[in-house]
Amino acid sequence: MDEQIDKVFGTDGIRGKVGEYPMTIDFAMRLASSIAKVMTPNGGKVAIGKDTRISGYMFESALESAFVAHGLEVILLGPLPSPAIAYYTIQQDCDFGIVISASHNSYEYNGIKIINHLGEKIDREIERIIESKLSDTPITKTAETLGKAKISNTSRNLYKSLLMSIFDDIDHHLPLKGFKIVVDASNGAAYKIAPQILLDLGADVIPIACSPNGKNINLDCGSTHPETLRKTVVATDSNLGIALDGDADRILIIDENGGILNGDQILYILANANVNNKSFNHKVVGTVTTNSGLEMKLKDLNIDLYRSDVGDKNVYSMMKKIGAIIGGESSGHIINAEYSPTGDALLTALIIIKESIKKDSAISDLVSDLDLLPVIDENIDTDNLENINDDFLTHLTNNINNENPEGRVVIRASGTEPLIRISIENNDQVASEKILESIVDAIKENG
Repeated sequence: MDEQIDKVFGTDGIRGKVGEYPMTIDFAMRLASSIAKVMTPNGGKVAIGKDTRISGYMFESALESAFVAHGLEVILLGPLPSPAIAYYTIQQDCDFGIVISASHNSYEYNGIKIINHLGEKIDREIERIIESKLSDTPITKTAETLGKAKISNTSRNLYKSLLMSIFDDIDHHLPLKGFKIVVDASNGAAYKIAPQILLDLGADVIPIACSPNGKNINLDCGSTHPETLRKTVVATDSNLGIALDGDADRILIIDENGGILNGDQILYILANANVNNKSFNHKVVGTVTTNSGLEMKLKDLNIDLYRSDVGDKNVYSMMKKIGAIIGGESSGHIINAEYSPTGDALLTALIIIKESIKKDSAISDLVSDLDLLPVIDENIDTDNLENINDDFLTHLTNNINNENPEGRVVIRASGTEPLIRISIENNDQVASEKILESIVDAIKENG
């Protein structure tokens, strides 16, 4: 077991198949004890929230037991979006928060993310310290010093107040009146609050994938499968569609024509929306996969794009470093630091709708002058590849980019799944396909 616990944290917390290391009850209780030793050695308060997958109840109980045994006050938030858990952690002065979710993965998977008292995902150094204590025996205090657990009845309303505040400067108590919106909650954490907040703001709401049963989270729905949402938006003549992932920190927008707006297009809308904001320093953070077309367009607007490594934690770290308030990933993890230190799908959707209202324009018009380079994406399963490492992928990427100055290639190992992800930007589709073929051959030959 010592070999296994050397490094359990990935790009976004801990994640795996339920019943397999590290997503077991034994590990969850050890992890909770280790977290408590590091984050709250003298006792404190922790908020625990989850998405809707069936294993969430099991891991919630395991973490709750271990935290109580360590003397902590535990607040159970139930199914709630990740950004709402982060917001609760900040507003209720919790020492840290826990998100039980495997984000966009199917119900067979689950994960555990740790949020500090500022609502931020913990940094790698804290993760290392927690990992170093996983082999310690979990602590159970004596009866008089045990903690206690309670269920929160205010977490959803607290988050709703944050979302409603986006429209504070609009003189209308139902700012979304006249909007018809289709919302796909991916049968996940936002299944209740997403349609509810839109209704409260006056929209005509058509909910799909808002009926979780513990096993249908992300199943042919949400931000990874927007096909049904696209058809529904067009069929119902709706203004837009909102596609969330399992824990509602990731978003795609569907325009009135059924077109998909990805994270890069959303970043463009947010950058435009903040041009006259005094807090905006004309810096936007993307990642190595952010489309070069966005970078060129932002440059025309005198806005600089900075690229971090993939992962919203890395995006936010660079945002803090350069003082940016807008950042995100092509996949739809979008951060608006004026409101929250974490990706927030619902908040992002409402800001985009507000921009549509202010400009009196359709959603598609908000990105009509942005031209993204055509992209080919491919994933390679690494289960049978033993000799592929980051140095090889970096070397391969640099060689191809040096040979093909007309486009851009990104080759990287996934931080959440056993995959190598390949992304090729090029206006020449034939050239892209030839480049992809050469990359796949090189990886298989060396693997």
